[in-house]
Amino acid sequence: TSRPRHRLVPRTLLQQAAVAKLGITSVRLTRVSIPLTMVHAGSMYVIQKAERTVVELTLENGIVGLGDTWGTPEVFGLAKQFAKGWLGKDVLDRTALRTATLGKSNYDNKTGRNGRAAFAGLDLAAWDAVAQSLKLSLAELVGGRRRETIDVVSTLPAAILPKAVSRQELTAHLDVLANTKLVVAFAQEQVRKFGFRNFKLKSAAYSPEWDTKLLHELKDAIPKARIRFDPNANYGPATAIALCKRLDDLGLEFFEDPTGEMEGLARLRAAVKTPVATNMWVVKDEQVAPAIRRHAVDVVLGDLFMWGGLDAVRRMAKVAKTFGLQPALHSVYETGISTVANLHLASAIPEFEYPNDASLHFMSADVLPEPQTVVDGKMQLP
Repeated sequence: TSRPRHRLVPRTLLQQAAVAKLGITSVRLTRVSIPLTMVHAGSMYVIQKAERTVVELTLENGIVGLGDTWGTPEVFGLAKQFAKGWLGKDVLDRTALRTATLGKSNYDNKTGRNGRAAFAGLDLAAWDAVAQSLKLSLAELVGGRRRETIDVVSTLPAAILPKAVSRQELTAHLDVLANTKLVVAFAQEQVRKFGFRNFKLKSAAYSPEWDTKLLHELKDAIPKARIRFDPNANYGPATAIALCKRLDDLGLEFFEDPTGEMEGLARLRAAVKTPVATNMWVVKDEQVAPAIRRHAVDVVLGDLFMWGGLDAVRRMAKVAKTFGLQPALHSVYETGISTVANLHLASAIPEFEYPNDASLHFMSADVLPEPQTVVDGKMQLP
């Protein structure tokens, strides 16, 4: 039998009008120092202010995109260096901008973590400028506004202090175990003022007895709260494993960097049932595969500035979820610019299911004219 013959239907070529080039005409960088309304105490530092670099990127159509990043002199200097190379370039050619700044891979990046953070601030401003030019929100540009409100997490300092103090003064405070009640009262105040249901307890990584007592008291005082515990990898593996075993039945959301290095996290994860998270040891593409193979973590916390921009965080979220890990968004004492960006990412990228880190409510001022507030433990997408 002969094969049936099919009629060929004439095809119409669909052509999309070319998007006009959006040239970058200027970049303005401003370092800001914003006092906190509380003293942040943890294992890495005790601070009472946040320093940021604010980016204003202007296009030839007059649109000004906003970004921000770390405010250290090193990052500010690199952002200034990178910005000079962006002038006159097309903001839509994102791959070319990243390649010109950081190279084609992390191997080509000679400026390390500070370079990724500097690029991320410029990158965020570029995304904002493009979104405004197309009359879209950032979430719509990235993938769609799937949620209009996002649950957020309130940081809890390791201790409540009247001012920034030395490490010696901090440990003396922690030696008095009765002082844990001050942190519990502080957490209850955040519930009353903002309706928080999610908390991240920072640890000074000094006293397992303090941490154990405080976490039990927090669970007793706010039994429905989801609590993350974050020593910033400053407990040694043996101490961290012993401590986390003691905490394993508390039902914490996860242990965030309870100890250091991939091997330390893998050993600890094998010893407990509570999920283990990191924002310190999986911070670039080539670290994802070892974390998966080693079964080192359950949650990868993506930070726009540690990872080097929005595309890198979005890529991590897709890969992590594909291989059974849970991605989440990390931040610490950022302006409203980055806070809003993270809200839009959480709305647009379905892999992000955990509440967002947020600390804008502890900033005494902001660079945005319209304040972003926390109501009932959530923040609204602007």
